[in-house]
This record gives sequence, C-alpha cells and structure tokens, in this order.
Amino acid sequence: MPKNNFTYDISLVSWNSSVWLEKCLNSLLQQTQKPENIFVVDNNSADNSLEILKKFPGVMVFRQNENLGFAKAHNLNIHESKTDFILVVNPDVVLEKNYVEALLDYAAGNASASALVGTVKKYEGGGIDTTGIEIKPWRIAKEIKINFSQPTRVFGVSGAVALFRKKALGEIKIGNEFFNESFFAYKEDIELAWRLNWAGWQAYCVPEAVGRHFRSLSKNTPRKIRGDLGRGLSFRNHLLLYAAVETRGTLLPDLWLILSFEILKLVYLLITDFRVTVKALAEAKKMWHSARTFAKQEKRIIKAVDLRKIFKA
Repeated sequence: MPKNNFTYDISLVSWNSSVWLEKCLNSLLQQTQKPENIFVVDNNSADNSLEILKKFPGVMVFRQNENLGFAKAHNLNIHESKTDFILVVNPDVVLEKNYVEALLDYAAGNASASALVGTVKKYEGGGIDTTGIEIKPWRIAKEIKINFSQPTRVFGVSGAVALFRKKALGEIKIGNEFFNESFFAYKEDIELAWRLNWAGWQAYCVPEAVGRHFRSLSKNTPRKIRGDLGRGLSFRNHLLLYAAVETRGTLLPDLWLILSFEILKLVYLLITDFRVTVKALAEAKKMWHSARTFAKQEKRIIKAVDLRKIFKA
C-alpha cells in the first residue's frame, strides 16, 4: 500500500512513436499507484500512433495539426492537470509497477523534493541510462549513471521520465510556461532544473524505483539519423542556457573553463557541421534578448554560491 496520499497525472508527448507507445502505456496503466489521468499530446504523427492510442480509451488524446515540440506539448498537458504531481514521460520508456509509488512515498517525507527520478536503465543491456542530471563546471550537462544505493540529491532529472511536484512548477512558471517553449526541444529539462534550484526546490534520485529507456535518439546516434534540426536545436539551446539561467555569480568563477571549452567546441562544430552550426549561432543571437527577458522573471531565492555547490557536488 502507498505511504502517501498524493494524486498524480501523466503527461506524454507522441511524435511518430508507434514502435514504443503500446508498451509504455501498458506499463503506466499497471502502476501500483494509479494515475488520475493520462494526457497525450500527439504532435501530428505520420505513423500509426493515433491508431495505437485508440486501444486505450481511458487516455485523453490532444491531437495537433503540427509538431508543437516537447516543451509546449507537455505544457498543454500540465495545464490540464489538477493533481499534486505530474509524471512527464517519453513514449520510449517502460516503468516497473511500483515506480511512481516509490517516488511519491519519498516525496511524502521530503517537502522540498520537487523533481524525482528512479534508476532508469537502458532498455537493452541493463546499464544505467540516467539517475539524474549533473552540471560540469565547463557547463556540459550530463546524465548521471551512478547506481545509487539510497535516495540522493541531484541537480535535476531528465525530461524523459520526471515526476514533478505541481506546487513547485506553479512557483517557477513564467507566464503560462512551465517548460521554456522557446527551446522547442532539447535541454528544456536542464533549463527547468536550473529554475527549480534557483527557487530553492530540490531534485532527487530514488533508486528503488526502476524504469527502462530505449533512448531512440542520443548523442551516440549517427548525425545523419539525428538530423539537422536536432543537432541545431541542441547547440542553440546549449548557448541560450547562458542567457536564460546563468548570472555573473554562477559564471565568473568558472569563466576560463567555460570559454576554453566553448571555443574548442565551436571550432570543432564549424569544421564538422558548418551549416548547422552557423544557423544555430544566428538563431541564438536572435533569441538572446528574449531569453534574458525570460530570465528576469525567474524566482531566485538562493545565492549563486549555493547554487554552484549543488551542481559541483
């Protein structure tokens, strides 16, 4: 029996996800602590995702005529939710039956826990896919791949499978946006993790909750498959993070590390991916002011020195 009295909804975004969708939904419906609702935004899938969704009449599907992106689509679902928590999950994720219950039980005893993840393993092979997100001093955000033995604080959690406290999301929302919609896709989970930390909320890995992630696209996926759009968004949003969430207090202590890394990275990308890189730079420059405007509305109640301790831990 659950040790908590929380309610939760599930937010899922489908975009040509038919290969994994049925397995994912079955695992969500088999959770020992049942969701109030499962909301699915279908981003104009061209495969048979909608036909698969019809097999699950209890699922609320919001069909779109265009690809809204990860951030805006999940924001639509979160706005629909009236529960205490919401599970944001990718369609290529399968969860063990007690996954959500274990996270909610931990949250019941930790009122500061706003974002939670379990031990998410690779779908095949059994290795660790993610147990959270860490920020390196040179500002690379990396998936933590430690098999923790007890609940552990992390900087943030991957948007592939993240349980969020709705109260926390409400506090850090800017306008109507929980996830920053200008990011469209890629690194919006990192941007959200920064804002939660700035606002004094905490993220945790609860290792007894176990899931599996196929991770259809990753940094190891060949560029041709990842496509120009994905590569461009990833680099553009990496740059926009500096405008959206950083301050002098977080940047200056690591400035030489950051500049050295960014110069080397830029040279490499210009040599290996010139067209996409130049386009991403131009878009980042165009969006820089709006990202800074967005940042000025953020709730920041902790000091930069304390924030740096979190991602350097």
